[in-house]
Amino acid sequence: MSDKSSLHFNPNIAASPIYVGGASIEAIPKEYGLEDVIKMASNESALGPSPLAVEAVQQAATTLNRYPPMGDEDLRAALAESFGEGFEPDNFFTGNGGCDVLSMTAASLLNPGDECIICRPTFPVYDITARRVGASVVYVDLDPDHFTYDVEAILSAVTERTRLVYICSPNNPTGTTITAQQMETLVNNMPSHVVIIADEVYYHFVTTDDYPDSLAYVREGKNVVVLHSFSKAFGLAGLRLGYAVAPTEIARYLSRARESFHLSKQTLVGGIAGLQDKDHIEKTVALTVNGRNWLHQQLSELGMQVWASQGNFVLFKPPFPPAECSERLLKRGVIVRPMTQFYLPTHLRVTVGLPEENERFIAVLQESLAEMEAEGVPKEVAVEQDGGEFKF
Repeated sequence: MSDKSSLHFNPNIAASPIYVGGASIEAIPKEYGLEDVIKMASNESALGPSPLAVEAVQQAATTLNRYPPMGDEDLRAALAESFGEGFEPDNFFTGNGGCDVLSMTAASLLNPGDECIICRPTFPVYDITARRVGASVVYVDLDPDHFTYDVEAILSAVTERTRLVYICSPNNPTGTTITAQQMETLVNNMPSHVVIIADEVYYHFVTTDDYPDSLAYVREGKNVVVLHSFSKAFGLAGLRLGYAVAPTEIARYLSRARESFHLSKQTLVGGIAGLQDKDHIEKTVALTVNGRNWLHQQLSELGMQVWASQGNFVLFKPPFPPAECSERLLKRGVIVRPMTQFYLPTHLRVTVGLPEENERFIAVLQESLAEMEAEGVPKEVAVEQDGGEFKF
């Protein structure tokens, strides 16, 4: 083995946390000897992709020997047409999934020593991408009981070094949202040197009347970048396609951070076809909202502490250690997501599935809880912290 002691590693990269995805549906059957496994851990679409998108991807696969288009003009034109309301292709920039868009944004708008504000518990990729470029992270946590935003506290935390404020709404993993009035207060009182990143990848599933119109701020030219994804309602998580909507000057600048040939032809045509299938989106949303309501009711009846969600998932707090609960569910062929990496080591998150998947989850959860109760599994959960920050 060669000596690596003389290499000069970037300390920001070396110190950045690594995002860990949910358990693989391919690996679980081999590990536990199961034949039938359902994954309800990664907020994927239960209904799957649009048949139009699948057909477009299959046709494009015959040209895999060719490089894809250098740019994404057709996709951005399709997005502008889909949104209407005066949006132009130059209001959009795309990436290899929403995480890539977040990485591009952090690399373009943060420098070493800059600050960004993150409201925990939330999506850990904000933290990861900010630390990777040497920025300092300032936490303005959500209310610990209701997971609501404290806009005044966010504004009070802004300094001359603040460059980004991340607002995830619906928030992953809590499913809660920022209100329209809160967003209005935040935008109108934010200094001009700060950009608000409004991560709204779950916006399709929102049913509350009090949801902000963040795109209106983009049309007004405010320093707001709205993140969307094709991974959720479109059911195209495997293609890796995300995008953001921003004032043209910001969007054009951020698009310069993309790699050459950053999207495959299959991704481009699949995204365009998915945009056109409005009926499929409506079916996906209806299925998800109905399933979400059912899961919330069932978990509540089981005595769980559960939060009303506006996403395609439900957060709940089991009476036993989440890692133990998750393991028992795994052995019964159901994958859910422990929330340790999302700053909530005492909680679990379950993705809304098909009706039969939701029913199976509740049934095996009941079995697991009864088993742990009979075995006298301790209900105390040890929370490991370091300097006030959860290790993840």
